[in-house]
Amino acid sequence: MMLQSENRSAKRIFFVEDFQVFGERYGIDYRFPLLKGEQVSGSPVLQGNVEEMTLSSGISLTHSDVHVLQPYETTSRHSSPLYMLVVLEGCVTIALNGIDYHVRPGMAFSARLSEEQVMSARHDADSSLKTLSFGVYPHEAGREALLESLLLEWQNLNTPTFVWHVPEFVMSGIQHAQQQRGSELARKLLLEGMMYQLLGHGLNQRQQPCPSRPEHARLERVRSMLEQSPERDHTLAQLAALAAMSPSSLRSKFRQRYGCTLFDYLRDCRLALARRYLLEGHSVQQAAWMCGYQHATNFATAFRRHYGISPGDVRKLR
Repeated sequence: MMLQSENRSAKRIFFVEDFQVFGERYGIDYRFPLLKGEQVSGSPVLQGNVEEMTLSSGISLTHSDVHVLQPYETTSRHSSPLYMLVVLEGCVTIALNGIDYHVRPGMAFSARLSEEQVMSARHDADSSLKTLSFGVYPHEAGREALLESLLLEWQNLNTPTFVWHVPEFVMSGIQHAQQQRGSELARKLLLEGMMYQLLGHGLNQRQQPCPSRPEHARLERVRSMLEQSPERDHTLAQLAALAAMSPSSLRSKFRQRYGCTLFDYLRDCRLALARRYLLEGHSVQQAAWMCGYQHATNFATAFRRHYGISPGDVRKLR
């Protein structure tokens, strides 16, 4: 998402027509699955603040603090030798090469984008997002030598896409830089320093040994099982047997591969299924039971924490 808002203090509403303009400018296709015909151009999509700046190193940076009013999907059309998204609040689901990546608070998604590496993302209504994203674009003039060296090192590695945990002290530094109310130059210098810290930690993560392809297939078998049957009472021992791994290896390797724990992923799959049941007209208790929750109270708490809205309010959206 590469929108631009000049006033950091006042929240603004972004309409579909704004997205069309920004999509042309930044090479992103937007899709609004619930809008038809004359509804499209004048419909509100986001409310909040989105700020875009180009740092002296040649990095284009976007900070977004928004509430999603209308569900929408994005597909990248531009190329970038290095793209990174850091989630500060909320959750972003990104698809690349047939694999879904769930990026949660404190995590970063790193990738190389091209015609062969097309990234798409889905944003659900009634969700709040706070993200920091940045990219380096081909043939960007004025890049610093350090950034050029990083891009060369990045290109030589064989794992172009991954999700990783940002160290807590780096997350604190990002929040501190964002909250500064001093001069624009001071703020840019703080953000530039944080970008290099993120890039350094990302590069270090990339240089760690990667699991083999057969191991990827076994992890994907587990992920697919959770996604297709979230209502089942899955146990760690059963899932480990499916992956032909020890329980401890499955826990660590699943998190390394998909950026979240096994049971966080299961919870998200259950909540997504429950949301569909609610929109179809089922009661809160029915939706909770059919997606694998034994207690409606626990379900309602998890649902509100994830979507920022109660299950009962979702039924009113029908």
